[in-house]
Amino acid sequence: MKFSKAILFILVLQHLFGLSFSQQIQNKQFEKCKGKLPFPVCTVYKYNNINCKKCDVDVSPYSLTFITDSAAEVRAIYDGIVAKVFPVEDGYGIVTRVGDYYLTHYPLTNPTYKKGDLIFSGQPISRTGSSASHTDVNILMSKTTTFIDPYKWFKW
Repeated sequence: MKFSKAILFILVLQHLFGLSFSQQIQNKQFEKCKGKLPFPVCTVYKYNNINCKKCDVDVSPYSLTFITDSAAEVRAIYDGIVAKVFPVEDGYGIVTRVGDYYLTHYPLTNPTYKKGDLIFSGQPISRTGSSASHTDVNILMSKTTTFIDPYKWFKW
């Protein structure tokens, strides 16, 4: 009896340590991408041999708003697991978890993912939500419960 309880205790500890160790690895890999993340909606096109971005970006202390002129396809900016899909005023929000980091995209129209689904960088997750005369998507980033400045994480 003591032997089986000891094995069970060791397995539980290994499981807990394994999850913690996995999150540390995910955190380090994600942190290496600081300043290198792709834009979720903007595409680059050539006009007279000049690269032009097809969207504007509004910068706030804890969010970025990518504004386009039409309902653009929103792509994942990093590999992760869908932590939550929730309704917002103009559509839906999707929260993706990467280790201790959370990436929130909103407003989106008709997201095709649910909690627990894997999302890979560059994969389409939805379309931008409408707002007055343009369409946009907001990005929020946090580490556990502390919001961080997403501007520093994207490749400008």
